[in-house]
Amino acid sequence: MEFAHIETGGGMKNDIVLYQRIYQLLKNQIECGLLPEGKSLPSRAELCREFQVSEKTVRRVLEEMLEKGLIETRQGKRPVVRNAAQTGREFETETLQEDATVSQDIFSTGRLFCYPVIEHGIARCAREDWEMPAAIIARMDPSHATEFWRLSHYVWRFFVARNENDLILRAVDSLGFFYIERLPGSLEVREAYWNSLKNFVRAAGKDGYSKEALRENLSGLYGFGADQRWIEAHYRKRPDASWCPGRCGLEQSLRSAEERYSHVYMDMIGLIAIGRYQPGDQLPTHKELQRKYDVSSDTTAKAIRVLREWGIVTAKRGCGIYVSMDLTGLKNVKISPDLIGCHLRRFLDSLELLDFTIDKVAEHAAEWIPAEAAEALLRKMERLWNEEYLYQLTPMALLNFITDYIQYSPLKEIYRVTSRNYHIGRCIPKLVTHGKSFESRAIQRQAVEAVECLIQGDGRRFSEKAAAMFGYVHGLVLRKCEQLGYLEVAGRVYDGTALWKRAFQDFGGEK
Repeated sequence: MEFAHIETGGGMKNDIVLYQRIYQLLKNQIECGLLPEGKSLPSRAELCREFQVSEKTVRRVLEEMLEKGLIETRQGKRPVVRNAAQTGREFETETLQEDATVSQDIFSTGRLFCYPVIEHGIARCAREDWEMPAAIIARMDPSHATEFWRLSHYVWRFFVARNENDLILRAVDSLGFFYIERLPGSLEVREAYWNSLKNFVRAAGKDGYSKEALRENLSGLYGFGADQRWIEAHYRKRPDASWCPGRCGLEQSLRSAEERYSHVYMDMIGLIAIGRYQPGDQLPTHKELQRKYDVSSDTTAKAIRVLREWGIVTAKRGCGIYVSMDLTGLKNVKISPDLIGCHLRRFLDSLELLDFTIDKVAEHAAEWIPAEAAEALLRKMERLWNEEYLYQLTPMALLNFITDYIQYSPLKEIYRVTSRNYHIGRCIPKLVTHGKSFESRAIQRQAVEAVECLIQGDGRRFSEKAAAMFGYVHGLVLRKCEQLGYLEVAGRVYDGTALWKRAFQDFGGEK
């Protein structure tokens, strides 16, 4: 399984991958109000030029949007957005009391996840990028409460999108801040917030920002650290939202059916490549694979069928699934460069998500971890290193452990998806090292030191050391990918700049 089969030229434009990415981008903008109800989409020719795809791909995107009720079409006219939020109405109050736990979880996740993501997005803004949030703020009219608070969401969403990371953007959108709305409050409150926001953006665009000013503005909007009574006093569920906060199905929204079954067989190939399974070994049953990868029987059946067609496994009903190909044979398997690029980009996006957010998330989890569980983890990590060593097993074990102790369901779902994505690294050719190296020893040492701090009851030091370890892994993988020419391959899966530049155009900015 060599990457020699992957070209670094223009061969990445796979119709399935591109169609899914373009569809998700447009769907996301409609659901979040960036493409409001009644707005015409660009022409097919304009979409072809913007995304650099064929008319066939654009036509397929529009057909699915029409089928899903996102747009409506008329003869001789451009498609028009439908079923988007009605932004100009004032609604009767519907509080979040019925979903008290869910809403509390959303706001707590915002504090632990959204805040660092926004902070990193702000740090990436060039001076000219600040025109976008300034343009949105200029449209905010304190005398029109509903529209005012809606536009406020877009200001902060811009900084999320500025990270140019599709996984992070979808994770934030999945939390549901666009499906609940701030209660109007007094005109004085809105004017004070508006002036504070203007001053923050003006100062940040010129001389940089202070963390205190950022936290003050975000706390005023999202109530970071607030209790349920504050949330119920300031927010309500939008009555036109059919979506239920906290039950986001992030995994399903992130992966197409093809990506789900390709993830299964790519991971199985990776496990064979790193030596977990040898020729003649029996693989897990379909039921075991379904539990392991959280997929349907149809998905595992498709994955095993692909492996059989490639000659990697043999499978007979009632007899089991067995490895039939050795490492030499695996090196001659030609896997679609589009497919590998898609999984590689997901892996890199997940590493960046961890790098941005793991510090506070690990500190939160540490509050709930009993000492005996930490001691058991340390023993497991030592066993993985000394007896069952395979590529990146210790970081995977630590990430799964942290995820298990996250108390907020939306945040736990984001981290479960990220944890599954972390396994992708072992199925990327040439990225895996088989023996113990200087780098793998450094990773093991940092992980052990982190858990030792946890055993001693120092959650803050645990989170700092865990964050340092995952940051080290992220940097290590990026350098390796750069050496192998993989960053160019991953970069062609989707255009990260489109995640925020399209929004800039929708709000009247110019580049």
